Amino acid sequence: MGIILASSSPRRKKILEDLGYNFKCISPNIDESNNNNLNSIDYVLRISESKASHVWRCYKDSHVLSGDTIIDFNGEIIGKPSSNNEAFKIIDKLSNKTHSVISGLSLFYNGKAITIFDKTDVTFKKLSKSIIKNYIKSFDVLDKAGAYNIEDAENILIKHIDGCYNNIVGFPLKKFKMSKIKTILDNL
Repeated sequence: MGIILASSSPRRKKILEDLGYNFKCISPNIDESNNNNLNSIDYVLRISESKASHVWRCYKDSHVLSGDTIIDFNGEIIGKPSSNNEAFKIIDKLSNKTHSVISGLSLFYNGKAITIFDKTDVTFKKLSKSIIKNYIKSFDVLDKAGAYNIEDAENILIKHIDGCYNNIVGFPLKKFKMSKIKTILDNL
């Protein structure tokens, strides 16, 4: 029995490694559509739990940890863009405005799930079209919710962050450190 990280996110993997956990990674392949029109928090919790339970069904002796991160902009859920053109539209929409980054983290074991989430508000600078185009050309934006990676974007796009920085990375670290999930993983 061990820990499986049900994620392909290199950022989640790095944070979990930095916390000292030994684990293996298995990327879940699930349908992430929002057919039930869930609000942003319920959606991120459902996707995070679905990823963990999907992998756990094949590895029932393991503790499966998974996460999901989305952008909430005025009630609209913004995920990963499908093209550079869509990435441009997303970043342009967020320019000079505040949005919320919501990350969920789920632990699935013994047929049970524990899920936590955190929300961090991010305010973008007023961005010119050329800054947005250069950002998209310079960084991989297609596998990031909201078309940006905080490590790359902080000095270019970001004006202000209110909340947990690692939550923007995709791992609600402050909530994790106080959670039952951490207690369970620490006792394995």
